[in-house]
Amino acid sequence: PSQVWIKLKPDGHVDVFSGTCDLGQGSRTVHSQIAADAIGVPYDWVTMDNSNTDSSPLCTGTFASRGTFVAGNAIRLAALKTRESLLDAAAEQMEVDPADLTTEDGYLWPLGSPDRKVSIADIALAATWTHGRMITGQATYMKPFSAPDPDTGECEPHYALSYGVCVADVEVDDETGEVLVTRLTQVYDVGRAIHPAIVSGQIHGGAMMGV
Repeated sequence: PSQVWIKLKPDGHVDVFSGTCDLGQGSRTVHSQIAADAIGVPYDWVTMDNSNTDSSPLCTGTFASRGTFVAGNAIRLAALKTRESLLDAAAEQMEVDPADLTTEDGYLWPLGSPDRKVSIADIALAATWTHGRMITGQATYMKPFSAPDPDTGECEPHYALSYGVCVADVEVDDETGEVLVTRLTQVYDVGRAIHPAIVSGQIHGGAMMGV
């Protein structure tokens, strides 16, 4: 499992607490994108805090390509709960039904009434200092264990791994044993690429380490 908790500060900015470590693969960037998109705030309003295992929630680890998928889903679910908490606070202040509100790019407004647009920062400020509310959300993501099929012994494919193939064309000097890689082709099924440039960088980096 991966666990996450999120809080919205009085200025509308978002703190995400996660135990998933960024080892250079760019998970802080991707996780910030996921949180910002789910809550409806600009990307630069999000701060990822995964610097201390004493204060962060549990994460099983940064390995096996699980960072974006497993921890990312935990962040998405926690962010949606934070958004729900935000809409409840806004509904109380604006005297509307929470289901009638939408959020985008740091603002919220009743559906069909963009002229009533209000800054999320203003809602967070009033929730904190006027109504004494804390806008927060937490979640855990873990795919349930799938037992092998009793007849075939087959299991479901592992949900956190990307499937791919790597083909290397090489020339080998049969006298010296020298190997020259003339061409390297890699194809991966990555699903939805949250940050295409980071995905490309990971594939190129893996290729070079393979060489």
